[in-house]
Amino acid sequence: MSYTVLARKYRPQAFEAMTGQEHVVRTIENAIKLDRVAHAYLFAGPRGVGKTTAARLLARALNCEKGPTSTPCGVCKACTEIRDGSSVDVAEIDGASNNGVENVREIRENAKYMPSGSRFKIYIIDEVHMLSGAAFNALLKTLEEPPGHVKFIFATTEAHKLPDTILSRCQRHNFRRISAAAMLKRLQEIAATEKVTVSGSALSMIVRQSEGGMRDALSLLDQVIAACGTSPTDNDVAEALGAIDRTVIHSISAALIKRDAKTLLAHVEELWNRGIDLKRLAEDLALHLRHVFIAKATGAAPDELAETDREAVVALARESDAAQVARLFDVVHTSVWEIARAPQPRLALEMSLLKGLHLAPASSIPELIARVEKLAGTGTGSGAGAQGGRSSQAPFRA
Repeated sequence: MSYTVLARKYRPQAFEAMTGQEHVVRTIENAIKLDRVAHAYLFAGPRGVGKTTAARLLARALNCEKGPTSTPCGVCKACTEIRDGSSVDVAEIDGASNNGVENVREIRENAKYMPSGSRFKIYIIDEVHMLSGAAFNALLKTLEEPPGHVKFIFATTEAHKLPDTILSRCQRHNFRRISAAAMLKRLQEIAATEKVTVSGSALSMIVRQSEGGMRDALSLLDQVIAACGTSPTDNDVAEALGAIDRTVIHSISAALIKRDAKTLLAHVEELWNRGIDLKRLAEDLALHLRHVFIAKATGAAPDELAETDREAVVALARESDAAQVARLFDVVHTSVWEIARAPQPRLALEMSLLKGLHLAPASSIPELIARVEKLAGTGTGSGAGAQGGRSSQAPFRA
């Protein structure tokens, strides 16, 4: 039996299993319960956040033998056929390769006929923004007044490319990037189910690389298991992903805050010799300084971090000054753009970090203000005394 990748194996099979899209799930479930299901839906959002999954679940909810229901049984003929992609009444169409007028004309002709064995005939068009202008125009009339047995579900990562005439005929739902905390929790559950022993720090690396997409995160976890086995270390995971170990990032941040130029340059040289992308190093360093600043301001590290990372961030925040961390973040964040375009990225990064050592203030702003006020008060006192001495004399009269 062929291997099923994690992204497919753990695809949600019920609305409540979808991660991070509660606002969309709530609206769809209420629409089904109140019998207010629209004739056309548009699911828009970044890649890998559940748009096509939600479209399939909606199709199952509408055609389930016990439905329409917000909790399809998953075992009836309609549910199993839609899950396996073999339903004749639910058509999944790739908008990139079926983007012509003739493809839309075929949809219009087939939409006239009743479904063969289901309640609704459903058309799911993925990456719908790839349709041509003429194809969109050909779809308008059918999309606005489709037969009662037809539902349209569109999915796209670039909703701004759709004509307003299409947008106005659809009920739009915006899918969000999945929060880091929710993704970390889900990955921990899947790793436990797969009997993979991996640390929270390693999973956090996967979460950062996935940029809010659960499908990307599961694909990266698959890659890590294939490369490192079922008990990968943090270094193994970093190597497999081409990422940078969090302990190194923390060490560089500590060197910046403690003004330790020697340690700073040694780390940069080591990472450069390993072939690490220095732009990514600057991005990760800026993100880490952001975490430290949040910990300094709120007293707690962001929830998206693993437990060991949170402890390290909070400890570094206690040793740092808020004004200094803010200045360092500005310097490092600005250097990302410079490093990406520099003919010598290593030189650009090293000079930016060394500049950060010298530009960051040694004292916080409140401390500096207090010192200035103290000096000003001392000067005012002596001046007042001198003024008082002059005022004691008789005024000059002409």
